[in-house]
Amino acid sequence: MGTNLFDYLIILSGLYLVYTGINMKQTGEIKTGVIVSKDVDVNRIKDKEGFIKYMYARVLIIGGLAVAVGAVGVLSTWMNWPGYLSLVATGGYLVVIICFAVASAKARKNFIDD
Repeated sequence: MGTNLFDYLIILSGLYLVYTGINMKQTGEIKTGVIVSKDVDVNRIKDKEGFIKYMYARVLIIGGLAVAVGAVGVLSTWMNWPGYLSLVATGGYLVVIICFAVASAKARKNFIDD
């Protein structure tokens, strides 16, 4: 059975999310298109520090979960585990995406929108 490129993309997206979260915390800069949508002017965020504080741990957790989900998919292919495990991992990634969307919506409502 061949490798699943999607699993590697999940791992990379999780690692990038963790990197972006750490960078946000260290520099105070919020990356548009990753942490917030591209239509948000980060210079007009009413409570930038509060936003970073709220999102930091959530971004790390969600990024870490994405890495774990992708790793399960890769391992299930390498170890020839039952096919449903990769499917469960993909479903887990969808849950991670939904959790990130909910956290982002709450952060936008509390820290960005007027």
